[in-house]
Amino acid sequence: MNKERLSLLENYIKAGISPLLIENIPSASFNHAIIIKANIERTELNGHYEDTEFCPPTWYKQVIENSKKGYVILVIENINEIALEEQTKFIEILKYKKVSTFDLPKNCLIVATCSNLTKNKMNEEVYSLCAQI
Repeated sequence: MNKERLSLLENYIKAGISPLLIENIPSASFNHAIIIKANIERTELNGHYEDTEFCPPTWYKQVIENSKKGYVILVIENINEIALEEQTKFIEILKYKKVSTFDLPKNCLIVATCSNLTKNKMNEEVYSLCAQI
């Protein structure tokens, strides 16, 4: 990543701007981030029932725990490597900062990583919700 993009990323994170779409940056670049692979099954993304109680997904519980220590970064990894229609499963997270009935913490920053955007397509609505770096 060149210095200009790195500086821009740092400034966006400090300012709490979210969601971000970042091209050609590995998700491992974000220390202590909670990483969701784009090809996650909807059932793992949205939560599940235990008896009659609707429970949050495992990754959500990690976001809540990490948010108690300061801001937390939720990374959606390689979002443009799944089908355009499948990308829409992340709209609720990107647009409303929530999953099912569970709100993400205010100090949760959302970052979507992608590979080369000129070769792979992005769903227009998903793309419009993100600031691109």
